[in-house]
Amino acid sequence: MTERPLLEETDMEPEQSPVLGRGPSDPGRLFDVAIVGMGPVGAILAGLLGRRGVDVIVLERDLEVFPLPRAAHIDHTGLRAVQELGCLAELLPSTIPNPGIEFLAADGDVLMRLPGDQPTWSGVPTSVYFHQPGFDRALRAAVTALPNVDVHLEAEVVDVAQQLDWVTLRAAKRGNGSPVEVNARYVVGCDGATSPVREMLDLALEDLGFHEQWLVVDLLLGEDHAGLPPQAVYVCDPARPHVIIPMPGRRHRIEFMLLPGEEAATMQRPERVDEVLRKLIGDQPVTVERAAVYTFHGLIAEKWRSGRILLAGDAAHQMPPFLGQGMCSGFRDATNLAWKLHRVLEGAPEALLDTYQTERSPHVREVVKRAIDYGAIVGTIDPQAAQERDAAIRSDHRSLLFGLPPLLPGPLVLEGGGGLFGQPPVAGVPLDDAVGQRFLVLARDDTALGSTAAWWKEVVGAWVTTVADLPDPDPSLVEWLDAQGADVAILRPDRYVLGAAPGSLDQFTAQVRDLLGEDTEPDQVATTSSRMSR
Repeated sequence: MTERPLLEETDMEPEQSPVLGRGPSDPGRLFDVAIVGMGPVGAILAGLLGRRGVDVIVLERDLEVFPLPRAAHIDHTGLRAVQELGCLAELLPSTIPNPGIEFLAADGDVLMRLPGDQPTWSGVPTSVYFHQPGFDRALRAAVTALPNVDVHLEAEVVDVAQQLDWVTLRAAKRGNGSPVEVNARYVVGCDGATSPVREMLDLALEDLGFHEQWLVVDLLLGEDHAGLPPQAVYVCDPARPHVIIPMPGRRHRIEFMLLPGEEAATMQRPERVDEVLRKLIGDQPVTVERAAVYTFHGLIAEKWRSGRILLAGDAAHQMPPFLGQGMCSGFRDATNLAWKLHRVLEGAPEALLDTYQTERSPHVREVVKRAIDYGAIVGTIDPQAAQERDAAIRSDHRSLLFGLPPLLPGPLVLEGGGGLFGQPPVAGVPLDDAVGQRFLVLARDDTALGSTAAWWKEVVGAWVTTVADLPDPDPSLVEWLDAQGADVAILRPDRYVLGAAPGSLDQFTAQVRDLLGEDTEPDQVATTSSRMSR
């Protein structure tokens, strides 16, 4: 499917609305999911749904991807989402590894180092830096190549109305304002921090108490550049807190905190940007690709779902950039939501969608809070407080180490669940690729499969297997089961562990069968032998 503007130039009068679906009484063509916004989160969600066979339409306001980088960092969870979309091999060579973060005192002494390249069981780099325009184009190309994903550009959504069984979106073609209506069973607003979808639904944002203005300067360095570090550096200088971030292709981003009394309009003037910049880099030749003042926020939507409409990415949460987790959190939204929407479209109860916010909101809240904590560390401008901070960090910085939290216990996070599972190889293939977009039921032996294994395979569509029946299993799988004290484990399509425990699969089946959707009682889907065909 090639991307295209929503409407070609036409003599149509505005009141003659072309309809992709005919309106409230007759939906006409009814898409499964409409996604508003095709930034990286909207593109990933569209692709993950499209690869599941879901009929998707994407409405994007702009014709081209944004020409300058906004996000610059992606972690292993985001890379696994890109892997699921099928374009990791294409994108990874254009990234650079993240060796970690150094926090420096005002005098240049290292306060602490946070590693970014430690080994991971995820089968991909722990984290990397990338240049977003090319990254976004690759995602968009992968999505538009899917035959069941319609991408419509220059389509600005101006109204949303929920019917009993679907949602009607009204969009206008940018330029001439020609209207169009789109009907879909579900809508996901991936339309950014100012989210028109969120505003139309009057969904409030919870303020976590962080609002700071920073001057963001993106640089293209000259061929003979020197002096800027190859790793991220957070300079905790109360005279001018600043952060230096490397990017591929001789690019660096430097973020300068605005001090009390400084105004955004003044700080963005080229002469002022040059003045602040030269104090740091001297007279080495650079090209300023972008200089703008941004207000960093800590915000989370109070409701992520209103009926058949959901929010994802910056529409649902915003955080300061000090952990590089904004886009990564949006990708985790997409991987969580994609499989649940697919299950509901296949007949599972809508209550499954309620677990989207109950799982994602507490998780992202912890990430936002830690990003705010890091912002407070680097952004201290009182000299005495900065000295006390430096002494405390030098004494013990273990509490400042960051790791992604697990999912909290809930309907789909049972005993032994909530952690992100690794990606050991199976017959030389990464586990995610071997499993695909399914559940994985992994048992130590046939006894642990119990009496409900066939239900998982035939109703849920899971890959059900024992370790012995895996082709050339990696030893780490048994080691993981041993460490958990588990005989059976269930991995969700988003690679989080649903549960892992001693005993049989039946204990988990009883707890999730109503939510995941079933055609028959599990014990009526009987196996014909003690070993099911796998």
